[in-house]
Amino acid sequence: MGLPNRRCPNCGDTHQDFRPLDDAEKAYARGQVPRADLGTYRRCARAGCVRVQSYFDWRSGFDLPDSFRPPGG
Repeated sequence: MGLPNRRCPNCGDTHQDFRPLDDAEKAYARGQVPRADLGTYRRCARAGCVRVQSYFDWRSGFDLPDSFRPPGG
């Protein structure tokens, strides 16, 4: 079973794979979403994208700071 495929507004409103947050992303997300909901958030797996959103609602999301963007991304 692959990664969940969801709508990503940062990627031209196309469907992209979303992966679970790593530890650093979770630490940042704790300041953005209620702690109880943190486990439902995923990050867009497309190279260079910093979108994080709820597994259940693509509208409920935010962008990570540019420091989370890979070099050259």
